[in-house]
Amino acid sequence: MSSVFVRLLESWYSKLHACVLWNGVIGSSFAVKCGVRQGGILSPLLFAIYIDDLIQDLRKSGYGTYIGGLFIGAIAYADDICLLSCSCTGLQKMLDICSMYGINWDIRFNPSKSQVMTIGGSDPVNMTMCLSNKVVQWVSKHLE
Repeated sequence: MSSVFVRLLESWYSKLHACVLWNGVIGSSFAVKCGVRQGGILSPLLFAIYIDDLIQDLRKSGYGTYIGGLFIGAIAYADDICLLSCSCTGLQKMLDICSMYGINWDIRFNPSKSQVMTIGGSDPVNMTMCLSNKVVQWVSKHLE
């Protein structure tokens, strides 16, 4: 049964094409060579399977947040990941783990679409957080 499912996914994804709609004009079709289908019902599950090793690496690192013995230092849904840490040092270690995982598995984490914030207390003075050797912006509240 699992080989049938794998063949189904291979067929579904190997023939995937997309085009861009911009200002009412549809661009040329192009083959999609990586990623999961945007809005696909299986996409969050497939992405979760793909990054499960990253979540395990983060959990095993000892950094991140725990409630009792439950690791809640990395919350993931679809293609979004929220890292939670009790310290800036721990968070930076977690970001470094993500960067290395990205190198090993050809995932590009986008520092310009990432933010760092503190909840409670004050923002650390002169603390720079980096993802893939690029500075991640500090924010003081949720950005819309």
